[in-house]
Amino acid sequence: MRLFYLLVGWISVGICYHSAAELQGKPTRLESSMIDRWIDFTPHAIWFYLSFFLIIPICFWVAPYGRLRWMSACFMLSGLIAALCYLFFPTTMDFPVDTGNSASSWLLARLIDIDVPVNCFPSLHVTLTMLAIWGSFDRDHPLRNIILVFWGMAIAFSIIQLRRHLFIDFMGGMILALMVGYGMRYGFIRLAQQQSG
Repeated sequence: MRLFYLLVGWISVGICYHSAAELQGKPTRLESSMIDRWIDFTPHAIWFYLSFFLIIPICFWVAPYGRLRWMSACFMLSGLIAALCYLFFPTTMDFPVDTGNSASSWLLARLIDIDVPVNCFPSLHVTLTMLAIWGSFDRDHPLRNIILVFWGMAIAFSIIQLRRHLFIDFMGGMILALMVGYGMRYGFIRLAQQQSG
């Protein structure tokens, strides 16, 4: 069932993400902020950026079982809301050209080959990482909680280091996670009250 909840949530996000990229109109180019300019570009951030695809299944694996339905539902709603943002306010940005010959540069080039140059705001990288870590919190495992939080922070920082997103996308991703997380929790509580009443 853990695998089921993970796949339902994550595949829904993927469908929304790529459908929005195909259907949207001409994107608006986002400008970098002072914070973006403070953070130097480095292709080596690719390793933390791609570790997103590891932390999500780990969080679904270790999360308290009772939260899995909430996590999966949050993923689905986040994907839908983000897709609407991408459709009605399509965005892109200036992506730097990396001419390095390191393994990080090679991996970044492969990512660019398959990634879409749109769907910047909000960052689903940030939204999904935040929701997954939130759902995996367990009072009985404080050290694991701390490790996951710092790992998530590194992933969030890497999206700007790698220039796949800007700071405004990061903020949008955080806001979306909070809105969906609390909204879905309220909905689940109300549903449980109605069923018990």
